[in-house]
Amino acid sequence: MLENAGFDDVIVEDQTNLFLKTLQMELNALENMKVDFIDDFCEDDYNEIVERWKAKQMRGVAGEQIWGLFIAKKK
Repeated sequence: MLENAGFDDVIVEDQTNLFLKTLQMELNALENMKVDFIDDFCEDDYNEIVERWKAKQMRGVAGEQIWGLFIAKKK
């Protein structure tokens, strides 16, 4: 696809492991501030965000949602 757009020297790297690590770090941070979050918002909002983050993790593990790094030069 990048070649068809006029790019060459295309490098593609799967960054899904970084995606999964980032999601886990963000989820850990959210879980560590649960009480403050609920004080500022509500428990339903907190639970919805946690469930969405876990769903992203499941999609990442299943290969349905991935990160890619694309490096290319324009001709």
